[in-house]
Amino acid sequence: YMGYNQPMKDNSDRLEEGKLTTEDLAPLLQLTSRNAQIEVGAAVGEDAAVVEGAKTVVITADPITFTEENIGIYTVAVNCNDVVAMGGEPRYLTTTLLLPVGTTKKKLRSLFKDLAETSRNAGILWVGGHTEVTSAVNRIVVSGHTVGFLSGKPTTTAGARPDDCIVMTKWAGLEGSTIITKTYPQRSAKLLGDDSFEEVTNWIRDPGICIIEEGRILKGLDLTSAHDPTEGGIATGIHELATRSAVGAEIYWDKILLREETTLLCREWNLDPLGLLSSGVFIFTAPEQTALEACQRLQSGNIPASIIGRITSRADSVSLVRDNRKTPLPSFKRDEFLRIIHQQ
Repeated sequence: YMGYNQPMKDNSDRLEEGKLTTEDLAPLLQLTSRNAQIEVGAAVGEDAAVVEGAKTVVITADPITFTEENIGIYTVAVNCNDVVAMGGEPRYLTTTLLLPVGTTKKKLRSLFKDLAETSRNAGILWVGGHTEVTSAVNRIVVSGHTVGFLSGKPTTTAGARPDDCIVMTKWAGLEGSTIITKTYPQRSAKLLGDDSFEEVTNWIRDPGICIIEEGRILKGLDLTSAHDPTEGGIATGIHELATRSAVGAEIYWDKILLREETTLLCREWNLDPLGLLSSGVFIFTAPEQTALEACQRLQSGNIPASIIGRITSRADSVSLVRDNRKTPLPSFKRDEFLRIIHQQ
Protein backbone atom coordinates (compact mmCIF):
# COMPACT_ATOMS: atom_id res chain seq x y z
CA TYR A 1 0.00 0.00 0.00
CA MET A 2 1.59 3.27 -1.13
CA GLY A 3 -0.79 5.86 0.34
CA TYR A 4 -2.64 8.54 -1.55
CA ASN A 5 0.16 11.14 -1.32
CA GLN A 6 3.02 8.88 -2.47
CA PRO A 7 3.91 9.02 -6.19
CA MET A 8 3.91 5.79 -8.16
CA LYS A 9 7.43 4.60 -8.96
CA ASP A 10 8.32 5.22 -12.61
CA ASN A 11 10.04 2.21 -14.16
CA SER A 12 9.95 3.50 -17.72
CA ASP A 13 13.65 4.35 -17.65
CA ARG A 14 14.73 0.90 -16.45
CA LEU A 15 15.96 -1.71 -18.90
CA GLU A 16 14.43 -5.18 -18.91
CA GLU A 17 16.44 -8.37 -19.17
CA GLY A 18 17.58 -9.44 -22.62
CA LYS A 19 18.65 -7.64 -25.77
CA LEU A 20 18.11 -3.92 -26.04
CA THR A 21 15.26 -2.81 -28.26
CA THR A 22 16.08 -1.18 -31.56
CA GLU A 23 14.64 2.08 -30.22
CA ASP A 24 17.03 2.01 -27.26
CA LEU A 25 20.11 0.74 -29.11
CA ALA A 26 20.08 2.71 -32.37
CA PRO A 27 20.77 6.19 -30.91
CA LEU A 28 23.51 4.77 -28.67
CA LEU A 29 25.36 3.22 -31.59
CA GLN A 30 25.64 6.67 -33.16
CA LEU A 31 28.18 7.42 -30.41
CA THR A 32 30.62 4.77 -31.67
CA SER A 33 33.45 5.66 -34.04
CA ARG A 34 32.97 6.69 -37.64
CA ASN A 35 36.12 6.74 -39.78
CA ALA A 36 37.33 5.96 -43.30
CA GLN A 37 39.22 2.95 -41.89
CA ILE A 38 35.89 1.43 -40.83
CA GLU A 39 34.09 -0.19 -43.77
CA VAL A 40 31.26 -1.59 -41.65
CA GLY A 41 30.81 -0.06 -38.20
CA ALA A 42 28.40 -0.51 -35.33
CA ALA A 43 24.76 -0.61 -36.42
CA VAL A 44 21.55 -2.35 -35.45
CA GLY A 45 21.50 -5.77 -37.11
CA GLU A 46 25.25 -5.87 -37.81
CA ASP A 47 27.05 -8.54 -35.79
CA ALA A 48 30.63 -7.64 -36.72
CA ALA A 49 32.76 -4.73 -37.83
CA VAL A 50 34.86 -4.63 -41.00
CA VAL A 51 38.00 -2.51 -40.79
CA GLU A 52 41.34 -1.92 -42.48
CA GLY A 53 44.13 -4.16 -41.21
CA ALA A 54 47.86 -4.68 -41.14
CA LYS A 55 50.31 -7.50 -41.82
CA THR A 56 50.99 -8.01 -38.12
CA VAL A 57 48.46 -7.32 -35.38
CA VAL A 58 48.47 -7.35 -31.58
CA ILE A 59 45.31 -8.68 -29.91
CA THR A 60 44.33 -8.39 -26.26
CA ALA A 61 41.25 -8.53 -24.03
CA ASP A 62 40.53 -7.45 -20.46
CA PRO A 63 37.30 -7.08 -18.46
CA ILE A 64 36.47 -4.27 -16.03
CA THR A 65 34.67 -5.87 -13.11
CA PHE A 66 35.69 -3.86 -10.03
CA THR A 67 34.12 -0.44 -10.61
CA GLU A 68 31.43 1.44 -12.50
CA GLU A 69 33.12 4.82 -11.97
CA ASN A 70 35.33 6.08 -14.82
CA ILE A 71 34.66 2.78 -16.56
CA GLY A 72 35.51 4.21 -19.98
CA ILE A 73 38.96 5.28 -18.79
CA TYR A 74 39.64 1.84 -17.31
CA THR A 75 38.36 -0.04 -20.36
CA VAL A 76 40.55 1.88 -22.79
CA ALA A 77 43.61 1.95 -20.54
CA VAL A 78 43.84 -1.67 -19.44
CA ASN A 79 43.28 -2.95 -22.98
CA CYS A 80 45.38 -0.46 -24.92
CA ASN A 81 48.28 -0.52 -22.44
CA ASP A 82 48.88 -4.20 -23.17
CA VAL A 83 49.11 -3.45 -26.89
CA VAL A 84 51.54 -0.56 -26.30
CA ALA A 85 53.74 -2.68 -24.04
CA MET A 86 54.01 -5.22 -26.85
CA GLY A 87 55.27 -2.48 -29.18
CA GLY A 88 52.01 -2.05 -31.05
CA GLU A 89 49.77 0.92 -31.80
CA PRO A 90 46.20 0.39 -30.53
CA ARG A 91 43.75 0.90 -33.37
CA TYR A 92 40.35 -0.74 -32.75
CA LEU A 93 38.27 -1.40 -29.63
CA THR A 94 35.19 -3.60 -29.28
CA THR A 95 33.24 -4.02 -26.05
CA THR A 96 30.87 -6.51 -24.48
CA LEU A 97 28.60 -4.65 -22.04
CA LEU A 98 26.73 -6.74 -19.47
CA LEU A 99 24.17 -4.74 -17.49
CA PRO A 100 22.27 -5.85 -14.37
CA VAL A 101 18.50 -5.93 -14.56
CA GLY A 102 17.09 -2.53 -13.68
CA THR A 103 19.93 -0.50 -15.18
CA THR A 104 18.49 2.81 -16.35
CA LYS A 105 18.59 4.07 -19.90
CA LYS A 106 20.23 7.23 -18.56
CA LYS A 107 23.03 5.16 -17.00
CA LEU A 108 23.59 3.22 -20.22
CA ARG A 109 23.73 6.38 -22.32
CA SER A 110 26.26 7.84 -19.87
CA LEU A 111 28.36 4.68 -20.26
CA PHE A 112 28.27 4.91 -24.06
CA LYS A 113 29.25 8.59 -23.94
CA ASP A 114 32.11 7.79 -21.55
CA LEU A 115 33.46 5.06 -23.83
CA ALA A 116 33.08 7.25 -26.90
CA GLU A 117 34.86 10.23 -25.34
CA THR A 118 37.69 8.17 -23.86
CA SER A 119 38.28 6.31 -27.13
CA ARG A 120 38.30 9.55 -29.08
CA ASN A 121 40.74 11.19 -26.67
CA ALA A 122 43.02 8.15 -26.87
CA GLY A 123 42.98 8.20 -30.66
CA ILE A 124 41.49 4.73 -31.09
CA LEU A 125 38.35 3.62 -32.92
CA TRP A 126 35.49 2.06 -30.95
CA VAL A 127 33.78 -0.09 -33.56
CA GLY A 128 31.00 -1.75 -31.58
CA GLY A 129 30.50 -5.05 -29.79
CA HIS A 130 27.55 -6.42 -27.82
CA THR A 131 25.21 -5.06 -25.14
CA GLU A 132 22.63 -6.93 -23.07
CA VAL A 133 20.81 -6.83 -19.76
CA THR A 134 21.31 -10.02 -17.75
CA SER A 135 20.66 -11.38 -14.27
CA ALA A 136 24.11 -13.01 -14.46
CA VAL A 137 25.71 -9.79 -13.15
CA ASN A 138 24.88 -7.55 -10.21
CA ARG A 139 26.74 -4.51 -11.54
CA ILE A 140 27.93 -3.28 -14.92
CA VAL A 141 30.70 -5.37 -16.46
CA VAL A 142 32.61 -4.20 -19.53
CA SER A 143 34.87 -6.61 -21.37
CA GLY A 144 37.13 -4.84 -23.83
CA HIS A 145 38.90 -6.33 -26.83
CA THR A 146 41.62 -4.34 -28.58
CA VAL A 147 43.44 -4.81 -31.88
CA GLY A 148 46.66 -2.95 -32.55
CA PHE A 149 49.10 -2.78 -35.43
CA LEU A 150 52.74 -3.81 -35.09
CA SER A 151 55.28 -2.38 -37.55
CA GLY A 152 58.47 -3.61 -35.87
CA LYS A 153 59.36 -6.50 -33.61
CA PRO A 154 57.29 -7.14 -30.47
CA THR A 155 58.71 -5.93 -27.14
CA THR A 156 57.85 -8.82 -24.85
CA THR A 157 58.83 -9.08 -21.19
CA ALA A 158 61.39 -11.74 -22.16
CA GLY A 159 63.92 -9.61 -24.05
CA ALA A 160 65.88 -7.78 -21.32
CA ARG A 161 69.66 -8.25 -21.55
CA PRO A 162 72.50 -7.73 -19.05
CA ASP A 163 73.69 -4.09 -18.95
CA ASP A 164 70.37 -2.78 -20.30
CA CYS A 165 69.01 0.24 -18.46
CA ILE A 166 65.60 0.02 -16.79
CA VAL A 167 63.35 3.04 -17.41
CA MET A 168 60.03 4.00 -15.81
CA THR A 169 57.56 6.76 -16.70
CA LYS A 170 55.20 8.87 -14.54
CA TRP A 171 55.45 7.74 -10.89
CA ALA A 172 55.06 4.70 -8.66
CA GLY A 173 51.65 4.02 -7.14
CA LEU A 174 49.88 6.45 -9.49
CA GLU A 175 46.56 4.64 -9.74
CA GLY A 176 46.72 3.23 -6.23
CA SER A 177 47.04 6.73 -4.79
CA THR A 178 43.88 7.78 -6.62
CA ILE A 179 41.99 4.74 -5.37
CA ILE A 180 43.00 5.51 -1.78
CA THR A 181 41.75 9.09 -1.99
CA LYS A 182 38.49 7.98 -3.58
CA THR A 183 37.93 5.21 -1.04
CA TYR A 184 38.87 7.26 2.03
CA PRO A 185 38.21 10.87 1.01
CA GLN A 186 37.90 12.51 4.43
CA ARG A 187 41.04 10.96 5.90
CA SER A 188 43.00 11.60 2.68
CA ALA A 189 41.87 15.23 2.41
CA LYS A 190 42.87 15.89 6.02
CA LEU A 191 46.29 14.35 5.33
CA LEU A 192 47.01 16.00 1.98
CA GLY A 193 45.09 19.26 2.16
CA ASP A 194 42.19 20.09 -0.13
CA ASP A 195 44.21 21.15 -3.20
CA SER A 196 46.55 18.15 -3.19
CA PHE A 197 43.63 15.84 -2.46
CA GLU A 198 41.76 17.07 -5.54
CA GLU A 199 44.89 16.73 -7.68
CA VAL A 200 45.60 13.15 -6.59
CA THR A 201 41.96 12.15 -7.06
CA ASN A 202 42.23 13.42 -10.64
CA TRP A 203 45.46 11.54 -11.45
CA ILE A 204 43.35 8.91 -13.18
CA ARG A 205 42.68 11.57 -15.83
CA ASP A 206 45.78 13.77 -15.55
CA PRO A 207 48.36 12.40 -16.24
CA GLY A 208 46.05 9.42 -16.72
CA ILE A 209 46.50 5.67 -16.47
CA CYS A 210 46.97 5.12 -20.21
CA ILE A 211 50.42 4.73 -21.83
CA ILE A 212 49.38 5.26 -25.45
CA GLU A 213 51.25 8.58 -25.61
CA GLU A 214 54.43 6.91 -24.33
CA GLY A 215 54.12 4.38 -27.16
CA ARG A 216 53.77 7.11 -29.77
CA ILE A 217 56.74 9.07 -28.42
CA LEU A 218 58.98 5.99 -28.28
CA LYS A 219 58.02 4.65 -31.70
CA GLY A 220 61.10 3.61 -33.66
CA LEU A 221 63.38 3.13 -30.66
CA ASP A 222 64.87 -0.32 -30.17
CA LEU A 223 63.53 -1.31 -26.76
CA THR A 224 64.53 -4.77 -25.59
CA SER A 225 61.56 -5.45 -23.29
CA ALA A 226 58.54 -3.62 -21.89
CA HIS A 227 55.82 -4.02 -19.28
CA ASP A 228 52.89 -2.07 -17.84
CA PRO A 229 52.85 -2.69 -14.08
CA THR A 230 49.40 -2.95 -12.52
CA GLU A 231 48.55 -4.99 -9.40
CA GLY A 232 51.55 -5.29 -7.10
CA GLY A 233 53.10 -2.06 -8.37
CA ILE A 234 56.39 -1.43 -10.10
CA ALA A 235 58.22 -3.95 -7.92
CA THR A 236 56.00 -6.76 -9.20
CA GLY A 237 56.43 -5.47 -12.76
CA ILE A 238 60.22 -5.55 -12.43
CA HIS A 239 60.18 -9.04 -10.89
CA GLU A 240 57.96 -10.33 -13.71
CA LEU A 241 60.21 -8.81 -16.35
CA ALA A 242 63.36 -10.24 -14.74
CA THR A 243 61.79 -13.68 -14.38
CA ARG A 244 60.61 -13.79 -17.99
CA SER A 245 64.00 -12.61 -19.26
CA ALA A 246 65.96 -14.94 -16.93
CA VAL A 247 68.07 -12.03 -15.68
CA GLY A 248 68.67 -10.10 -12.49
CA ALA A 249 68.15 -6.41 -11.82
CA GLU A 250 69.56 -3.68 -9.64
CA ILE A 251 67.13 -0.85 -8.78
CA TYR A 252 68.23 2.51 -7.33
CA TRP A 253 65.78 3.92 -4.79
CA ASP A 254 66.82 7.53 -5.33
CA LYS A 255 66.06 7.27 -9.07
CA ILE A 256 62.53 5.90 -8.67
CA LEU A 257 59.87 8.45 -9.61
CA LEU A 258 57.66 8.88 -6.55
CA ARG A 259 55.36 11.76 -5.64
CA GLU A 260 55.31 13.18 -2.13
CA GLU A 261 51.53 12.72 -2.01
CA THR A 262 51.95 8.97 -2.56
CA THR A 263 54.63 8.82 0.11
CA LEU A 264 52.28 10.51 2.61
CA LEU A 265 49.37 8.21 1.77
CA CYS A 266 51.55 5.10 2.06
CA ARG A 267 52.98 6.26 5.37
CA GLU A 268 49.49 6.92 6.71
CA TRP A 269 48.29 3.40 5.84
CA ASN A 270 51.66 1.67 6.35
CA LEU A 271 52.00 0.63 2.71
CA ASP A 272 55.01 0.19 0.44
CA PRO A 273 54.64 2.45 -2.63
CA LEU A 274 56.66 -0.03 -4.71
CA GLY A 275 53.82 -2.54 -4.32
CA LEU A 276 50.95 -0.13 -4.94
CA LEU A 277 48.80 -0.36 -8.08
CA SER A 278 50.70 1.50 -10.82
CA SER A 279 48.58 1.53 -13.99
CA GLY A 280 49.79 4.45 -16.11
CA VAL A 281 53.45 3.65 -15.50
CA PHE A 282 55.48 2.19 -18.38
CA ILE A 283 58.57 0.12 -17.58
CA PHE A 284 61.00 -0.82 -20.33
CA THR A 285 64.61 -1.81 -20.91
CA ALA A 286 67.08 -0.63 -23.53
CA PRO A 287 70.82 -0.11 -24.08
CA GLU A 288 72.08 3.01 -22.29
CA GLN A 289 72.16 5.40 -25.26
CA THR A 290 68.67 4.32 -26.34
CA ALA A 291 67.41 4.69 -22.78
CA LEU A 292 68.85 8.20 -22.52
CA GLU A 293 67.21 9.20 -25.82
CA ALA A 294 63.94 7.68 -24.66
CA CYS A 295 64.00 9.72 -21.45
CA GLN A 296 64.77 12.89 -23.39
CA ARG A 297 61.88 12.28 -25.80
CA LEU A 298 59.45 11.51 -22.98
CA GLN A 299 60.46 14.53 -20.91
CA SER A 300 60.14 16.75 -23.99
CA GLY A 301 56.60 15.38 -24.28
CA ASN A 302 55.89 16.35 -20.64
CA ILE A 303 55.97 12.74 -19.45
CA PRO A 304 58.24 12.17 -16.42
CA ALA A 305 60.85 9.47 -17.11
CA SER A 306 63.89 8.13 -15.27
CA ILE A 307 66.51 5.41 -15.57
CA ILE A 308 65.90 3.58 -12.31
CA GLY A 309 68.28 0.64 -12.60
CA ARG A 310 70.17 -1.87 -14.70
CA ILE A 311 69.71 -5.44 -15.81
CA THR A 312 72.31 -7.80 -14.37
CA SER A 313 73.39 -11.28 -15.39
CA ARG A 314 72.43 -12.87 -12.08
CA ALA A 315 69.08 -14.48 -12.75
CA ASP A 316 68.46 -15.10 -9.04
CA SER A 317 69.10 -11.54 -7.83
CA VAL A 318 66.68 -8.62 -8.07
CA SER A 319 67.93 -6.04 -5.61
CA LEU A 320 67.16 -2.55 -4.34
CA VAL A 321 69.99 -0.14 -3.53
CA ARG A 322 68.96 2.37 -0.86
CA ASP A 323 71.20 4.45 1.43
CA ASN A 324 74.25 2.56 0.12
CA ARG A 325 72.71 -0.76 1.20
CA LYS A 326 71.67 -3.50 -1.18
CA THR A 327 68.67 -5.61 -0.20
CA PRO A 328 66.27 -7.83 -2.17
CA LEU A 329 63.63 -5.85 -4.04
CA PRO A 330 60.37 -6.50 -2.17
CA SER A 331 57.90 -8.85 -3.81
CA PHE A 332 54.13 -8.67 -3.33
CA LYS A 333 51.68 -11.56 -3.59
CA ARG A 334 48.82 -9.06 -3.74
CA ASP A 335 48.52 -5.33 -4.27
CA GLU A 336 49.36 -3.16 -1.27
CA PHE A 337 45.96 -1.43 -1.43
CA LEU A 338 44.27 -4.66 -0.39
CA ARG A 339 46.13 -4.46 2.92
CA ILE A 340 44.08 -1.38 3.79
CA ILE A 341 40.91 -3.43 3.57
CA HIS A 342 42.29 -5.95 6.03
CA GLN A 343 43.42 -3.18 8.40
CA GLN A 344 39.82 -2.05 8.95
